[in-house]
Amino acid sequence: MKLRHAILDNLSTALLAIVLGLVVWVVAMYEKAPPRTQVFPTPVPIQVLNVGEDLVISGSVPGDVRIEVRALTTTWNELTASSFEATLDLQGLQAGAHEVGVQARALDTAAVILRVDPPRIHVDLEAMDERKVRVRAIVQDEESIPLGYISRMPVTTPEQVVVRGPKTAVARVAEAVIEVSLKNARESVVKQGAPALLDGSGNAVEGLSVSPPAVAVKVVVERQVGYRDVTVRATTRGSPLPGYWISNIRVEPVLVTVYGRQSVIDTLPAYLDTEPIDVNGAKQDVVKRLALALPEGVLVLGEGAGKEGILVQVSIQPLLGGQTIRRDVKLLNVRFGLRATASPKTVDIILSGPMPALQELKPDDVEVVLDLFGLSKGTHKVAPRVNLPEGLGLELKSIVPDPVEVTIE
Repeated sequence: MKLRHAILDNLSTALLAIVLGLVVWVVAMYEKAPPRTQVFPTPVPIQVLNVGEDLVISGSVPGDVRIEVRALTTTWNELTASSFEATLDLQGLQAGAHEVGVQARALDTAAVILRVDPPRIHVDLEAMDERKVRVRAIVQDEESIPLGYISRMPVTTPEQVVVRGPKTAVARVAEAVIEVSLKNARESVVKQGAPALLDGSGNAVEGLSVSPPAVAVKVVVERQVGYRDVTVRATTRGSPLPGYWISNIRVEPVLVTVYGRQSVIDTLPAYLDTEPIDVNGAKQDVVKRLALALPEGVLVLGEGAGKEGILVQVSIQPLLGGQTIRRDVKLLNVRFGLRATASPKTVDIILSGPMPALQELKPDDVEVVLDLFGLSKGTHKVAPRVNLPEGLGLELKSIVPDPVEVTIE
């Protein structure tokens, strides 16, 4: 009997020691990393589960919830949104309006969820429905089709699509439409895209699926008999001033529509020339409005018609060249009482620029300077500075030699 009491006393003492040890450990942990209770900074996504067969959620349902969490500081710093799970279980619910509780749990057992916001979510369930609706093409910018062209009725493929979703939304759909632009079209236009679902008032119906998800629409654009599009080519007469060249020729419009007997139209080349524009002796751009040289019985319709229908701009630029000039260097800002000597005393200046400017350039127009400001006795390497006439478009390519050695005594 005494032995049993002794064993029980020892066991009780051991258990008490363990409990006290646990209490001390918990207290120490709480002092080292006290628990935090606050709203978790990142929303937790909601998973919707068990939507009934042939049912669909109509309207919007929040995509996430906010949760209040309690966890030790060390645990808190490791938590992310993926440490939690929020679900909306619609098991067994029929069509109608429901208030469904949000179920949230912590996947990390060291964290406890104290509160969910919102705790319940309103959900409207509707019966799923589907039906076929016709596809209508809306043709835009038809008035911009160039003269001599005509568009046919649009053709959609397929002619009908199946829309599926909440029954009330499906019932609102009057048609599926797809827009196609014929802006400046000279050939048939084909477009493929997702149709928009509209009700009887032309308002969009959202939240429905469409099958197939994309439809094609084709609008045939054809050239009418007796019409033809041709490009415009500018012709020039004479030559620019020597030292200048024609760098570019622009015409507006670059394409014109002509009309005439089909037999004449068929024999036309792919282009028509303008009346010649005189550039003889020019040294700057020449801009003029001119007529097209047309065969008999052929007319220009629309843009480009008339005696001044074509705007021609001939760009005239000087020819570019190069030139080397040898010049003595000038020594500036030599300290008082000192004497400076450059070696070499002359340098070669290599220039590029317009030929007329280079031909008129005189050696005295170019100045080469060595600025010795602040330099004391000794030998120095100094970079030359070249002064060129302004407004001639000249560019300094190099100086030989560079730098120049200067001895100051």
